[in-house]
Amino acid sequence: MAHRSLALPAPDQGWILYSSGSETARGNDLRALVGNRGDVLIGLPAAVVSTFVVELPLVDASLHESMIHAQMEKRGLGGKGGTVYDFERLDRNERSEIFAVRVVSDLPESLVVPTAIGYTTSAALHESPSGTANLWREQGRLVLAISVGGAPAHFQVLSGRPEIGAVTAKEINLLLLGLRAESVFEAHPPGELVLAVADADEEAIVAFRDALSIPVRLQTGAAVSASGEARERLLPPAVARSRRRRRAAVRNTALLVAGLILYAVVGFWVWNDAKVTKREIASLERRISIIEPDVERVQLAEERWRTLEPAFDKNFFPIVQLSRITAALPGSGVVIREYRTSGKLIRVEGQARDVQLANRLLEDLQSTEGFETYQWSMPNPKVEKNNTATFVIEGKPKNASADT
Repeated sequence: MAHRSLALPAPDQGWILYSSGSETARGNDLRALVGNRGDVLIGLPAAVVSTFVVELPLVDASLHESMIHAQMEKRGLGGKGGTVYDFERLDRNERSEIFAVRVVSDLPESLVVPTAIGYTTSAALHESPSGTANLWREQGRLVLAISVGGAPAHFQVLSGRPEIGAVTAKEINLLLLGLRAESVFEAHPPGELVLAVADADEEAIVAFRDALSIPVRLQTGAAVSASGEARERLLPPAVARSRRRRRAAVRNTALLVAGLILYAVVGFWVWNDAKVTKREIASLERRISIIEPDVERVQLAEERWRTLEPAFDKNFFPIVQLSRITAALPGSGVVIREYRTSGKLIRVEGQARDVQLANRLLEDLQSTEGFETYQWSMPNPKVEKNNTATFVIEGKPKNASADT
């Protein structure tokens, strides 16, 4: 998305606020200049940005970031926690891709504006025709940028004096000569230099032209683009954290308002439903009072039947149960010492030649016909001194707990 409100470093000290390429305000403090506006794109001064060009083999795009980060560490630019970086492809051939990399380390606190719409480099916000070198003054220093494909492939602050002259031209000549070692600048050498320094006198410009190795073209008017694109990777971590906090605050406020509305709606519904429920409870209580005597009679009849059921169901007759237990005994080795029955519960005490025979009796009882409705259990048998095992087996109907 293109943003038309731009904040760029001033030629002297301070900052200038532009709108659609025209100056609207200036000041020494960036935060005070931007204020509470949330539509300003900030151009980072060249002095806080390190640039380099890297040629990478043709790989999947998802690997570019890690490979470029490795190149940063190789150059000593990637070791700090607050470092941010951006990259842009300049060229591509059959064997490789060429990227321009911009690295920002140790960003001054004065340049962190939480309300900013985004960040980019100041070089990206100056008009940069393809195949040109651009020279302008930024916060009292001369900045040289070389464009490839309309993007600043390399820019840096010149080390010499900020005045235009033969000395500046010679420094630029050496810089251009050094950049020819990079294939992208050899393939796309700057054809001319665009000079955007308004206060240079004619004599200095003539000396500059004579000493420079490429033609010079004077820039009339502001060399600032009408709009610019924010680079998400250059967003300072402090600004990113501030954005997250603002989004969280807005979200929490919206949730709070929604919660209050929901609370009011639910409260009204509960209040209204409580009145209906209260009337229904009163009606049910009247019905219960009418049928309660019949319910008590039914419950009493059910309790009596449970007491009498063993006397009517042959499966609960003690002699039938004992007969089935006797039928389940092994041929030898197990003796029943005591058999008890109380209502539907069965208890068998006995002695077996060994623990295995006691367990076998338990298994046989579980599979005996007529005992399918019983649940059998046996605590660990007690082994006597003569190695025999004393055991207790208990059986109760599987639905006994539901009946009680």
